Order: sequence, then C-alpha cells, then structure tokens
Amino acid sequence: MMENNKNSNGIWEKTRKEIIGRNSFFDTPFGKRLITYADYTASGRGITFIEDYVSKLMELYGNTHTEDDITGTHTTELLKEAERKIKNAFNAPSDYKIIHEGYGSTGAIHRLQKILGVYIPPVLKEKLQEYTAEYLKEKNNKCYDLMDYICSKRPVVFVSPYEHHSNELTWREGFAEVIEIDINKDGFIDLKDLRRKIARPEYKNRTRIGSFSACSNVTGIKTDVYKIAEILHDNNAYAFFDFSASAPYTKIDIHRNNKAYFDALFFSPHKFIGGPGSCGILLIHEKLYRKDLPPTCSGGGTVAYVGYNDRVYVNDIELREKPGTPGILPLLRASLAIELRDKLGPERIEKREKELCRKAINFLKEIPNIEILGNLNPDNRIPIISFNIKNNNRYLHPKFIVKLLNDLFGIQARAGCSCAGPYGHRLLNIDDEKSKKYREKVKKGLEGLKPGWARISLHYLMTDEEVDFILKSIEFLSEYAKYFLKIYRFNIFTGAWNHVDSKDAKIDFGVEEAFKISNNTGNTYRLSDSEIENLHRYYLREAYTLVSKIKNDFDESRIGETEDDLLSFVYYRE
Repeated sequence: MMENNKNSNGIWEKTRKEIIGRNSFFDTPFGKRLITYADYTASGRGITFIEDYVSKLMELYGNTHTEDDITGTHTTELLKEAERKIKNAFNAPSDYKIIHEGYGSTGAIHRLQKILGVYIPPVLKEKLQEYTAEYLKEKNNKCYDLMDYICSKRPVVFVSPYEHHSNELTWREGFAEVIEIDINKDGFIDLKDLRRKIARPEYKNRTRIGSFSACSNVTGIKTDVYKIAEILHDNNAYAFFDFSASAPYTKIDIHRNNKAYFDALFFSPHKFIGGPGSCGILLIHEKLYRKDLPPTCSGGGTVAYVGYNDRVYVNDIELREKPGTPGILPLLRASLAIELRDKLGPERIEKREKELCRKAINFLKEIPNIEILGNLNPDNRIPIISFNIKNNNRYLHPKFIVKLLNDLFGIQARAGCSCAGPYGHRLLNIDDEKSKKYREKVKKGLEGLKPGWARISLHYLMTDEEVDFILKSIEFLSEYAKYFLKIYRFNIFTGAWNHVDSKDAKIDFGVEEAFKISNNTGNTYRLSDSEIENLHRYYLREAYTLVSKIKNDFDESRIGETEDDLLSFVYYRE
C-alpha cells in the first residue's frame, strides 16, 4: 500500500510533524519508549500550531459579557465566528442552532434531553417514586391508572445495539421508553426491524425519536444515517445522530434533502486531531426548542431584563442556552479542529482510512489466534479494530495485551468494553444468565473478570511504517505474549497488569513545572521518519530478545485460569 502523500500545500506533512507528543519518550520496565499513539477513538492529539494560535488569541482574551472594551468585544466576535464556521462545516441552514456543552457528546446529549424534557435528575427521580408510592398507598391504590397514563405519554426512543453508553444509558434513565432495534446478519442496523417497530400502533400518538450512532466506537461499522433519517421522517419521528466516532474522518451534511436530514446531531471535537480541550457540540433544529419556557439553565447572559419579581429571557436560542461565561477557549479549539479536518480534505481522509482498515483487517485476520470483533468487510467500517488474543481455548486478558503494547513497544491503545457494554454482550455471545454472573462478580469487587477487548485506532496521518509497526507488534503478542505472564502480576480486583519490578509513576504537576517549561526556550527536536522507523525496528528486535530469554524457564503448567464458567482469562501462578 502506498501512502497518498501528494498534497500541494504540504498540510498533511506539516500537521503530522506538529502532533504534540509524536517525539515524546516515556519510561517502561524495558527502558524508554517513543509514544506511538493508536487511541484516537478515545481522544485526538494536540497540534502545535493550533496551541500556538490559541496562545496568540489569549492576548486579547476577555469575557463575552463585557461589551464595551476591546478584549470583550474581540472575544465575542471570535466566539461568533467560531460558531458560524462550525455550522457551515455541517451545512447547517439558519434554522439550526449550535449549543456547546461540557467536553464531549455526553454533555451535548444531556443538554438535548433537557431541552426535550427527558432528563430527570437522579435525586428528583427517586423522590418522585417515593412520594408517588406514599400517595398511592394512602389512596388505596386507586391512582395506578394515573401513573399508567403518564407513562403512556413518554417519548419512545429507538436506539441501535452498538450505542455508546452516553447515547443509551441517558435515555434509559430519563422520561422515555427505550426500544432497541435489532442488527442484521451483517452487523448493521436492521432497517426492516426499524420500520416494523416504529410503526407500532401503540406509539402512534407519542413523540418518537431515533437516536443512533453514526459509527460504532468498537468495530468501526458505519450506519447508513441518511437512509435511517428518511425512515424516521416517513414515520413522523425525529432523527438524532451521534457522530462522535466518525466526525473526525468524514464530511457531514445535516440537511441533505427534505427527508434525509437530521433534527439534531452531537459529537466530541476532542476526538479530532487538534481537538483536545474542546467542548461537546450539539446542532439542533429550532423546531425542537420551546421559547415559551425558561432556558434549561438560567443565568447571566440568558436574560434581557430582571426585576424584583419578574424576568424577561432573551429570544435568541443560542444566547438562552449559554448561561454564564461560556467555554470560550474550548469552542475556539473545536472550531479550529473541525476546520483543520476540512483543510486536510475529508475525501482524502476517507480514502486513506479505507486503505488502513483494509490493510489492518487483511493482516490480522490471517493470524489464527486473533479474533477481530464485528463485520470484517473493510469497506463498511473505519479503522477501529477491536480484538482478542486466544491462548488455546482461553483468552489473554485485553488489559494485559494493552499493557504489553505500552511497555514493549510504546503503543497507546485501549482495553475494556469501550463504554459499549450491551454491544459487547452481543459481540462476545454473553447471554442474560452469563451477564448476571458477571454482574455478581463485579458487585463483589472483581473488576478484573469483566469481559472486553483490546482496541487500536489507526489514523490517516500515520505513516505506512507506523501502521506496519503496530500490526507487527500485535502479531508478536499473538505468538509470544503468554511468556510475559511470568513477569507480570494480575490484580483481579482492578483488572490491572503490572511488571513485577514496576513502581508507581511520579506525576509532576504544578506551577513549578510550568516555570521550568517557560525557562526552557530551546526548540524541541523533531525526529525524522527514518529515526522513528529505526526506533520501531529496535523495539521489535528487543521484544524478540526478551522473549527468547523468558521462554527458557517458562512452565506451561503454571498457566492458571480465572473462571471456567465465564470468559476465562489466563495468568501465571506463582
């Protein structure tokens, strides 16, 4: 595979070289390792020229509620321009409003649910249940029909099996009835099941919402968002989409036509290259907003006038939903990260991502003891690869695999369920009975028994050599990881794996550390691609040397197993 690096302005090469941390080393039990970041589905990486630009903008930084001096005026205009650019990037007409909340899509979803009247604070929910039970008891249970009536008015929310927890649990905990749509034999949302369930007569007079992930953060499988939007609108339902996993890699049209449009979308700009430190973004059609009610959160900036006993809220939706001083810098960073994606070219990004996905799947699927999760057709997913490594009929713990990727090779990856527990149950064939057993183990504090997988995210800015290094490192672990069980210890309560000689890392954080960096004005040395390649070769050679020494006195009979009746992980008995 040849990397397509012909670009007239060299922006791909410049951006790659200015990824913060690309030239950083850290200590491991086996010596220093260069960071190779492959966890982009969790968070993106900072870019030097964006951080330098934000620092420059800080020279005229002020509060957007200060209207009559240069710092306040300048910052207000910056915020407006950033919001305008974000809306333009998603082709949002004037009847779509932008709301920024928190630091990712979780906050954006919560704000949407507050606007819709779905979100209920947990303490209030408990009190309502308690008071209702008391009232019904006093009335000799004659008001149960009232509760049934209220529940029958709840919105119905349709979700897919591969939702992130933030787009599933939040609806479950709110004033809504959640209906899961099946997946078909290929792992996609079953459109026939969606049509069947959304048309049920009992939902006819209720608010219906489809809230779907545009892409799985576990398998990278892509949703046909425009087709689903058409089905939802044909049935008078709202179409909401979570673009957190795919927005950094694809162009999104919020209003393609009069049927294929999104009533709301939300995503996490911190997952973009250049995006860390940004805020969650919600784009919402104004028809969903009730301006006859107070804002979801009242505060400074949301009011036109406040008297002793009355108040008048501003009419502008974006101002009404911007209480107090907004997250100015997070919003500026979000806008810059989205604009950078568009400068890099979404079409070229998508082409490169398909190349990486095809290469990774074709390479890993040929390794006998590696199990890749999800549909293996590389054309229907982005290069998010979740996998497990088998040892005979049992598995090597995914946290152990990720720890070895870190310690031996410097590769940053993720282990666990990727905040997609229900989807994980399907992928790992965990039925209700087995799920209950896991739950009981976890309630007893045995976090290490939770099922999961290792996940890597290949990024379009990676060189071909970096991708090869990651894949060869996984190939090495598929054959030799078990031998390192001898020198690692498993904590069944936390799931953590640590080298026998590892020590707690000392974190230096504070103003004194900031002073040191300020005094160090020298230019940071940037490694060349050939220097990085040489380091990668050295790490692989070192890994083979290490395992050849460990194998000599490795006792296979001392490999133990966690739980026979669950998804068993192996460890080395002392």
